[in-house]
Amino acid sequence: MTKVLIIEDHRLVAEGLKMGLSAEGFEVETTPGDFAIVRSDVLEFDPDIVLLDLGLGEHGNGLDLIPDLLGPGRYVVVLTGKQDALELGEAFDRGATAVLGKEIPFPALVAELREVSEGGTQAAERKRREIERELRRLRADHDERMRPFADLTPREEEVLAMLVEGRQAAEIARLSYVSMSTVRSQIRGILTKLGVSSQLAAVSIAVKANWHPR
Repeated sequence: MTKVLIIEDHRLVAEGLKMGLSAEGFEVETTPGDFAIVRSDVLEFDPDIVLLDLGLGEHGNGLDLIPDLLGPGRYVVVLTGKQDALELGEAFDRGATAVLGKEIPFPALVAELREVSEGGTQAAERKRREIERELRRLRADHDERMRPFADLTPREEEVLAMLVEGRQAAEIARLSYVSMSTVRSQIRGILTKLGVSSQLAAVSIAVKANWHPR
């Protein structure tokens, strides 16, 4: 009998899944998201599959548990309501076999767990490809947004960051122990490289792009 450990901080959700999966022939235990308790329960129960939520409330992010949950013949299946492709991709990177949305119909979840217990899952591969496509799109979008800032020197990045914080040239000069003329020259360099004519426009571009200095 396949043993499934459900890690879910919402008790009603965990108990509902336990009842349903038990009726389908799985041996099921549940545990809340407390990391210390989870690690103890994994050692004691020794599950074949860990069904893991990522949003564990006050206990933190389930991503941080994945490396500790893995073991010989043990699979981690993420069942989450989160949609962030970067986070879901990170789950795969850390060793999850499958990433499923909580909206998955129960019969499909059962079929997925059975496939995982047999060492493979088509649905997981489809989800992985979907996440990889979204990650490529996000990375391309990020690269495009960061392109205007690529030529800034480290010092120009520092000055732009202070402008974004709302600091004026005089304050930047004082904090940096340089002259006003030096700061004005650095600001001119920033404006030229960003293709704008004012500090306000430079700050606006940086904020809209969610830019941060390297």
